[in-house]
Amino acid sequence: MNIDENREIIIRNRSSDIKVIAIGNMLMRDDAIGIEVAKDIEEKLLGKEIEVIYAETDAQYGISNIQEDNYIFVLDAAYYGKEPGEITCLPLNDFISKKKGCSQHNYSFLDLLKLYYPCVKGEICAIEVKEVEFGIGLSSALQEKLKVISKDVLDKIEKYIINKCRE
Repeated sequence: MNIDENREIIIRNRSSDIKVIAIGNMLMRDDAIGIEVAKDIEEKLLGKEIEVIYAETDAQYGISNIQEDNYIFVLDAAYYGKEPGEITCLPLNDFISKKKGCSQHNYSFLDLLKLYYPCVKGEICAIEVKEVEFGIGLSSALQEKLKVISKDVLDKIEKYIINKCRE
């Protein structure tokens, strides 16, 4: 067994509590970038025993697939005024809900996550969009960068796993 095979075995054994949650609306162009990235890297993630959950716009479905001891990577579209395709990664505990009150109606996935699993650990990988409007398919700006974005997200997940293995 060579070093790469050993590394893969360790990664598989240490990554079963990791989940990737893809969020977005497939009918709103670039809002689907998290879903498209998840599709692009799903096979490699499954090979490492990392579950991919396509929550899309169904926050409650996404929440129903999480457990308190999971480490989650949330893939979502964002608009921070940066270059389309740029990824901003934030720890989940840096997310602050702007909701007031305790109703479940109209909560985002991240709102519900904070409500039901306030101690769950993970990261938000927010991918900068160009066009969020009715339509199917990513803008050409994001479609051209999809492979690079996907590789960057996969590298981020693998880096987390490697660091976890060192603990």
